[in-house]
Amino acid sequence: MTNMMRRWEMDALGRDRLELKQAPIPSPGPGEVLVKVAAVALNYRDKMVIESGRGLPLTFPFTPGSDLAGTVVALGNDVTRLSIGDRVISTFTPDWIDGLRPGDARTPAYRTLGGFYPGVLSEYVAFPQDWFVHAPTTLDDGEASTLPVSGLTAWFGLVERAGLQAGDTVLIPAPAG
Repeated sequence: MTNMMRRWEMDALGRDRLELKQAPIPSPGPGEVLVKVAAVALNYRDKMVIESGRGLPLTFPFTPGSDLAGTVVALGNDVTRLSIGDRVISTFTPDWIDGLRPGDARTPAYRTLGGFYPGVLSEYVAFPQDWFVHAPTTLDDGEASTLPVSGLTAWFGLVERAGLQAGDTVLIPAPAG
Protein backbone atom coordinates (compact mmCIF):
# COMPACT_ATOMS: atom_id res chain seq x y z
CA MET A 1 0.00 0.00 0.00
CA THR A 2 1.40 3.42 -0.92
CA ASN A 3 1.06 6.27 1.51
CA MET A 4 -1.09 8.37 -0.87
CA MET A 5 -4.73 8.13 -1.94
CA ARG A 6 -7.26 10.04 -4.01
CA ARG A 7 -10.23 11.89 -2.57
CA TRP A 8 -12.72 14.45 -3.78
CA GLU A 9 -12.31 17.86 -2.17
CA MET A 10 -13.95 21.26 -2.40
CA ASP A 11 -12.22 24.52 -1.51
CA ALA A 12 -15.51 26.46 -1.68
CA LEU A 13 -19.15 25.78 -2.49
CA GLY A 14 -20.22 24.71 -5.97
CA ARG A 15 -19.78 21.71 -8.27
CA ASP A 16 -17.08 23.60 -10.16
CA ARG A 17 -15.05 23.65 -6.91
CA LEU A 18 -15.07 19.84 -6.53
CA GLU A 19 -11.74 18.29 -7.57
CA LEU A 20 -10.09 14.87 -7.33
CA LYS A 21 -6.88 15.37 -5.33
CA GLN A 22 -4.02 13.37 -3.88
CA ALA A 23 -3.83 13.16 -0.08
CA PRO A 24 -1.95 11.07 2.47
CA ILE A 25 -3.74 7.92 3.61
CA PRO A 26 -4.90 8.70 7.17
CA SER A 27 -3.68 6.67 10.12
CA PRO A 28 -6.32 5.48 12.56
CA GLY A 29 -6.05 7.04 15.99
CA PRO A 30 -7.15 5.47 19.27
CA GLY A 31 -10.59 3.90 18.86
CA GLU A 32 -10.54 4.47 15.09
CA VAL A 33 -10.45 2.14 12.10
CA LEU A 34 -9.02 2.71 8.64
CA VAL A 35 -11.52 1.67 5.96
CA LYS A 36 -10.65 1.07 2.31
CA VAL A 37 -13.70 2.45 0.54
CA ALA A 38 -15.22 0.10 -2.06
CA ALA A 39 -18.39 2.04 -2.96
CA VAL A 40 -19.97 5.40 -2.18
CA ALA A 41 -23.66 6.07 -2.79
CA LEU A 42 -24.41 9.66 -3.70
CA ASN A 43 -27.79 11.09 -2.81
CA TYR A 44 -29.66 14.34 -3.30
CA ARG A 45 -28.48 15.66 0.05
CA ASP A 46 -24.86 15.33 -1.11
CA LYS A 47 -25.73 17.38 -4.20
CA MET A 48 -27.28 20.09 -2.02
CA VAL A 49 -24.25 20.19 0.30
CA ILE A 50 -21.87 20.52 -2.67
CA GLU A 51 -23.93 23.24 -4.33
CA SER A 52 -25.16 25.32 -1.38
CA GLY A 53 -23.65 23.93 1.84
CA ARG A 54 -27.21 23.68 3.25
CA GLY A 55 -26.17 26.12 5.98
CA LEU A 56 -23.84 23.52 7.49
CA PRO A 57 -20.54 24.59 9.11
CA LEU A 58 -18.29 23.16 6.37
CA THR A 59 -14.54 23.46 6.87
CA PHE A 60 -12.55 23.71 3.64
CA PRO A 61 -11.03 21.76 2.09
CA PHE A 62 -14.12 19.61 2.46
CA THR A 63 -14.80 16.05 1.27
CA PRO A 64 -18.50 15.36 0.56
CA GLY A 65 -20.49 12.12 0.74
CA SER A 66 -22.07 10.26 3.64
CA ASP A 67 -22.75 6.67 2.53
CA LEU A 68 -19.97 4.13 2.03
CA ALA A 69 -19.28 0.43 2.01
CA GLY A 70 -15.74 -0.78 2.50
CA THR A 71 -13.34 -3.03 4.36
CA VAL A 72 -11.45 -2.41 7.59
CA VAL A 73 -7.72 -2.50 6.75
CA ALA A 74 -6.11 -1.12 9.95
CA LEU A 75 -7.04 -0.61 13.59
CA GLY A 76 -6.13 2.08 16.06
CA ASN A 77 -5.47 1.25 19.71
CA ASP A 78 -8.47 0.18 21.80
CA VAL A 79 -10.65 -0.95 18.88
CA THR A 80 -12.92 -3.74 20.11
CA ARG A 81 -15.99 -3.79 17.81
CA LEU A 82 -14.34 -4.39 14.44
CA SER A 83 -11.49 -6.46 13.00
CA ILE A 84 -9.25 -6.20 9.97
CA GLY A 85 -11.14 -7.65 7.01
CA ASP A 86 -14.63 -6.74 8.29
CA ARG A 87 -16.97 -5.33 5.62
CA VAL A 88 -18.65 -2.22 6.98
CA ILE A 89 -21.01 0.60 6.06
CA SER A 90 -20.95 4.11 7.46
CA THR A 91 -23.56 5.56 9.79
CA PHE A 92 -25.06 8.82 8.52
CA THR A 93 -25.42 10.44 11.94
CA PRO A 94 -22.57 8.89 13.92
CA ASP A 95 -23.35 10.68 17.22
CA TRP A 96 -26.94 9.37 17.24
CA ILE A 97 -27.37 5.75 18.29
CA ASP A 98 -31.03 5.36 19.26
CA GLY A 99 -34.24 7.16 20.15
CA LEU A 100 -35.65 10.31 18.63
CA ARG A 101 -33.06 12.53 17.01
CA PRO A 102 -32.80 16.09 18.24
CA GLY A 103 -34.01 18.76 15.83
CA ASP A 104 -35.73 17.82 12.59
CA ALA A 105 -34.91 17.33 8.90
CA ARG A 106 -35.03 21.07 8.17
CA THR A 107 -33.14 22.19 11.28
CA PRO A 108 -31.01 19.24 12.36
CA ALA A 109 -29.41 19.44 15.78
CA TYR A 110 -27.44 16.30 14.94
CA ARG A 111 -24.14 15.99 13.08
CA THR A 112 -23.74 14.04 9.84
CA LEU A 113 -21.00 12.65 7.66
CA GLY A 114 -20.46 14.75 4.56
CA GLY A 115 -22.05 17.72 6.33
CA PHE A 116 -20.77 18.59 9.76
CA TYR A 117 -18.10 15.89 9.65
CA PRO A 118 -15.85 15.25 6.63
CA GLY A 119 -17.38 12.95 4.04
CA VAL A 120 -16.46 9.60 2.56
CA LEU A 121 -15.83 10.32 -1.14
CA SER A 122 -12.29 9.04 -0.76
CA GLU A 123 -10.24 5.88 -1.24
CA TYR A 124 -9.66 5.57 2.53
CA VAL A 125 -11.25 7.07 5.65
CA ALA A 126 -10.21 6.84 9.31
CA PHE A 127 -13.12 7.36 11.69
CA PRO A 128 -14.14 6.12 15.16
CA GLN A 129 -15.19 2.46 15.17
CA ASP A 130 -18.69 3.44 16.33
CA TRP A 131 -19.25 5.32 13.08
CA PHE A 132 -19.48 1.97 11.23
CA VAL A 133 -21.67 -1.10 11.36
CA HIS A 134 -21.17 -4.47 9.68
CA ALA A 135 -22.37 -4.57 6.08
CA PRO A 136 -25.08 -7.13 5.29
CA THR A 137 -23.51 -10.25 3.82
CA THR A 138 -26.39 -10.55 1.35
CA LEU A 139 -25.50 -7.28 -0.40
CA ASP A 140 -22.51 -6.38 -2.56
CA ASP A 141 -20.59 -3.18 -1.81
CA GLY A 142 -22.60 -1.02 -4.22
CA GLU A 143 -25.89 -2.20 -2.74
CA ALA A 144 -24.68 -1.95 0.87
CA SER A 145 -23.43 1.60 0.35
CA THR A 146 -27.01 2.76 -0.28
CA LEU A 147 -28.24 1.79 3.19
CA PRO A 148 -27.13 4.63 5.53
CA VAL A 149 -29.37 7.42 4.23
CA SER A 150 -32.15 5.14 2.99
CA GLY A 151 -32.33 3.53 6.42
CA LEU A 152 -32.55 6.96 8.00
CA THR A 153 -35.29 7.92 5.54
CA ALA A 154 -37.30 4.86 6.61
CA TRP A 155 -36.68 5.76 10.27
CA PHE A 156 -37.86 9.31 9.65
CA GLY A 157 -41.09 8.12 8.03
CA LEU A 158 -41.88 5.46 10.61
CA VAL A 159 -40.70 7.05 13.86
CA GLU A 160 -40.69 10.81 13.39
CA ARG A 161 -43.71 11.10 11.07
CA ALA A 162 -45.86 8.09 12.04
CA GLY A 163 -44.90 8.02 15.72
CA LEU A 164 -43.88 4.35 15.76
CA GLN A 165 -42.52 3.22 19.13
CA ALA A 166 -40.77 0.13 20.44
CA GLY A 167 -43.26 -2.73 20.62
CA ASP A 168 -45.56 -1.35 17.89
CA THR A 169 -46.43 -3.55 14.94
CA VAL A 170 -46.08 -2.46 11.32
CA LEU A 171 -48.14 -4.17 8.65
CA ILE A 172 -46.80 -3.98 5.10
CA PRO A 173 -49.45 -5.30 2.71
CA ALA A 174 -48.31 -7.21 -0.34
CA PRO A 175 -49.57 -5.91 -3.66
CA ALA A 176 -52.54 -7.78 -5.07
CA GLY A 177 -51.50 -9.99 -7.84
